[in-house]
Amino acid sequence: MGPRTVDRAARRADLVAAATRAFAERGVTATSVADIVRAAGVSQGTFYLYFTSKDDAILAVVEAVAERTLDAIAEEVGRADLSPADRLNGFGHMLAALSQDSSLTDVAEFIHRPDNQRLHDRFAEHFLPRLVPLVEQIINDGVADGTFEVADVHAAAWFILGGLRSIELAGTPLADMPAALDEASRLALRTLGAG
Repeated sequence: MGPRTVDRAARRADLVAAATRAFAERGVTATSVADIVRAAGVSQGTFYLYFTSKDDAILAVVEAVAERTLDAIAEEVGRADLSPADRLNGFGHMLAALSQDSSLTDVAEFIHRPDNQRLHDRFAEHFLPRLVPLVEQIINDGVADGTFEVADVHAAAWFILGGLRSIELAGTPLADMPAALDEASRLALRTLGAG
């Protein structure tokens, strides 16, 4: 590898980290591409090798957090020491924690603004389908141990995720998300036949 050869994945990750810092410090709206490249110590040309726009960088920040969240959720879902019902509640708590992450508050509020629906939809298209197998695993385990009564696990997983997403679509303020997700988890458990 020559001195000017750069690991593209590492450079992109550095830019995402710099954007995350800039958004947390200045707010999404007040942060410019120039602020991001200054934080990353690169040129604007380098930024545009990795992102098409500031919105693209915002999405990358949210996706990076989603990846960490997916990893944490997958670990929680796989815990043998918790019942399927506790794991489903843990799933909701992790989503609530994501909505309360102070480093993402401004990003979350920005992505949920009505004029940013396209950006939000791109995030949802990335995140939701990857949650389905995790929720299916919880439901399958609950069916296997008799906790849940479900004929179609795949449909049940999508139904639960749709219910969770509806909290967001209803315009629930971020501050109210934890309580709303707790209530949605209780409703999901009842729907699955557990309580």
